[in-house]
Amino acid sequence: MGTELTFCQMPLDRASTLRKNQQWLDEKLNANDSRFYFYWRGKYLYLDEKIFVFNREGSIDKLLNVLNTSEFNKIITENALTFLGTDNNVAIFVCDLSSMHDVDLKKWLEKLDLINMKFIDFRNSLSLLNQQQGAILSYAKALIHWQRSANFCGSCGGKTKAMDGGHRMVCTNDSCQKEHFPRTDPVVIMLVEYQPKSGPAVCLLAEHHRIPDKVFSTLAGFVDPGESLQEAVIREVYEEAGVDVASVSFIDSQPWPFPNSLMIGFFAQAQGMDLCLEEEELRSASWFTAQQLLDFNEWGDEGDAPKLPRKESISRLLIDLWCEKQLSVTADVIGK
Repeated sequence: MGTELTFCQMPLDRASTLRKNQQWLDEKLNANDSRFYFYWRGKYLYLDEKIFVFNREGSIDKLLNVLNTSEFNKIITENALTFLGTDNNVAIFVCDLSSMHDVDLKKWLEKLDLINMKFIDFRNSLSLLNQQQGAILSYAKALIHWQRSANFCGSCGGKTKAMDGGHRMVCTNDSCQKEHFPRTDPVVIMLVEYQPKSGPAVCLLAEHHRIPDKVFSTLAGFVDPGESLQEAVIREVYEEAGVDVASVSFIDSQPWPFPNSLMIGFFAQAQGMDLCLEEEELRSASWFTAQQLLDFNEWGDEGDAPKLPRKESISRLLIDLWCEKQLSVTADVIGK
């Protein structure tokens, strides 16, 4: 069942010191080899089902004529740019076209006259990306989301200005000048397991109101101020399912750009199996053996059979790791 975590293989040097140098940024912005992704309201620009990357030499695939190159140069100068990092000293930017009305965007695409060029929803296009592309575009999406939420100063309400290639927002009110930096919301996500006195181990999975019916996922919740990660796991499991947790073990973490969370994954050992569900959060919850989970369908499959979470999620990783561990234990027992 093995799962590789998506969004976790960032290939870029984020150049956190260099991006503070505006002269260096300007030089990179105008360099012929610099590369640009294009973003519009949660979607990225694709050509022939491949993520499109532009540079002033024509494009990575040399598909653009002089007119198209001019159009891309024009759109870059008219819209917000965010510096993402460097790849072998080549600068990578994302151009945010979200301020364009959909009608204007359609006209721009028609003017380019490139067959099969279109914007595709990021979440629905992950199968078209390799792991490194997914990490870059996840990073870009999270930054753009933060920038749009920080357009105005939270202290005085003044307009902010992007600095450091889009990694810092500064209030333009002379009497304030407060700096704002990208934020990430920490979320604990945990597979709760229990070992009965007899029989196989079981894990707790739930149907959440925020995801499609018949999809069973792990429990999760935001970390409260003044709370450790372990405390958050224990609190969330009890609040959502009424289960007391005896111990917590960290497994892995994953940036999640929907919109800008850091998912921190755990295994949690339950003290019992009695459930008391928070109905505002969960439709249902049940204990399952690893063998039962093998018969689950995949996210997006038709029918009423129970389904597993998306393959790219850390929830799925936790489930897969637990199943592999339990099935290995079962095989060892049978072998003896």
